[in-house]
Amino acid sequence: MANTPPSRDHLNWAKVRDWQKDLDYLCSNHQSSKKRRTAVKEEEEEEAAAWTNVFGCSAKASGDPSNFLTLTDADLLDCPICFQNLSIPVFQCLNGHLACLSCCNKVRNKCPTCSSTIGHNRCRPIEKIIESVKISCQYKKYGCTELVFRGKKSHHEGMCIYGPCSCPLSDCAFIGSFKKLSLHFSTDHSGSAKRFCYDCTFPISLELLQKYVILQEEQEGTVFILNNGVQNLGNVIDVCCMAPTSSERGFSYNLLATSGGRSVKLQSFAENVCGRIEHTPPNSFLMVPSDFFGSCGQLKLELRILRSPGEHLLRIFEKNIFHFHYI
Repeated sequence: MANTPPSRDHLNWAKVRDWQKDLDYLCSNHQSSKKRRTAVKEEEEEEAAAWTNVFGCSAKASGDPSNFLTLTDADLLDCPICFQNLSIPVFQCLNGHLACLSCCNKVRNKCPTCSSTIGHNRCRPIEKIIESVKISCQYKKYGCTELVFRGKKSHHEGMCIYGPCSCPLSDCAFIGSFKKLSLHFSTDHSGSAKRFCYDCTFPISLELLQKYVILQEEQEGTVFILNNGVQNLGNVIDVCCMAPTSSERGFSYNLLATSGGRSVKLQSFAENVCGRIEHTPPNSFLMVPSDFFGSCGQLKLELRILRSPGEHLLRIFEKNIFHFHYI
């Protein structure tokens, strides 16, 4: 018996069933997609609300670098218990009060504001804000242009090369970056320092009670201080570099004291200081017996300051070399 071809009505119903399946599939995907969009929208609204509460404005289009937000009250991102910068993880109680992890442990997971439990629920919107907020270094006025994440501000400022240095002369109120200090000292106090060149030995005459001698390198203008402190066993002498204490030590020195046929010698690194202070013995110093000063009360020294290769501070100076011309 020959096969009877399907009727037109049968083909039409088969197409309708196929269309129905496709429609059901599309509707199902649409509902799933809608749910996902709704969840994402709710999360974005929650985060936007957190931005508004903290900054008083919207974080709309926050991914656009041309959009900036101003934090009018920096304390809003501080832990209300220890008053330190909030860092991830951040926890909140049922009433929305915040606390950092260490404080949650200190208060034994009991919110000091409302006595509800705290330390189990993370505050994700605030954590996202902390991860996103960048602020200026406190040394901006001294030349630092870095914008650093708020949670890393303390670490950056501890290493910032623009940490201020004060003029080593007590009657001068200048404060600025160590680079500007070099220019300031050369311009305003050109007669107050002994000039020298790196890697060259030069003589220094030091009196018994003389507290310091200021030195300035001829080409780069770097300022150093030779300190002299009187102790029971003699005089302690060392050399410091006027630079941020956070910077790596970029200079070493050889110091030699002679008297008759006797000599004492020190090889050490120049410690970084931000200003001249009353001399206290550093980690390394040259101990010179009092009788080295002789009857005239003067000590003959020979000093050689060397740039230490590979040091971070040396690389900074290589990029910012000062050239001075003295008349």
